[in-house]
Amino acid sequence: MAASCDLLDVDPLELQFPFVLNKQISCPLRLANRTNHTVAFKVKTTSPRKYCVRPNNGVVLPRSSCTVVVTMQAQKVVPPDLQCKDKFLVQSVVVSDGLLSKDITWQMFVKEGGNVVEEVKLKVAYVMPPEPSSEIAEEHDGLERVLVPMQRIVDNGRSTSEVSSGSVSLRSAEEVGSPVGRIVKNGEFLKAAGPALETKTYAGPAEQSNQLSTIIAKLTEEKNSALEQNRKLRDELVSIWSKPCIFSWVAIYTLSSRFISLCT
Repeated sequence: MAASCDLLDVDPLELQFPFVLNKQISCPLRLANRTNHTVAFKVKTTSPRKYCVRPNNGVVLPRSSCTVVVTMQAQKVVPPDLQCKDKFLVQSVVVSDGLLSKDITWQMFVKEGGNVVEEVKLKVAYVMPPEPSSEIAEEHDGLERVLVPMQRIVDNGRSTSEVSSGSVSLRSAEEVGSPVGRIVKNGEFLKAAGPALETKTYAGPAEQSNQLSTIIAKLTEEKNSALEQNRKLRDELVSIWSKPCIFSWVAIYTLSSRFISLCT
């Protein structure tokens, strides 16, 4: 949103900075001269040590515009609720034609002796930075797009019977850069899944999904079994501890060794 004045149009009225710790952030400010006169401007702020304004003053020719870059210095602390009370002030005044930026003085912006100085106040707002792009969604959809690499294999001149037989080489999928090839290329997935998935053929999303379900169920069962054994050993230790004797101490030592071996 821009402020339309008699001399300069200022856009935007709110300077928005995507807040990131320990990083300089810039925001452009556009000044447009809608008159037939030369206009000088000056930009002020309530926090001069926090912001760098380039240029902080200058001349805008008739029916032209210029861009001022406001840079916030790297911040080390996140403000509460990303609130900011900083303000900016853009002053403008008509000057003689041919005036250069180096000839601008602070006296030109003093409201005395009938000198007309226009002012536009600007707010500052911190906004959340854009989220970085991720390939998670792309790999997640890889199995659902399994028909795409199959079609690519056919287009590259491979036998159609290789596809219709329901067995497509994973290496072929990797060679054509398919989503399936990217998943298999990692190797970590096959190691974690176990020998059931260590195969050179891809039998389809339905069968692989069933294999994954079986592996997950098996791992869950083993985990529950280990937890149950730990619970029983713990109960035996408590029971023996309540009846101290020389045999009990031997039993405690034996059970403790078994418990430690299970935990490791």
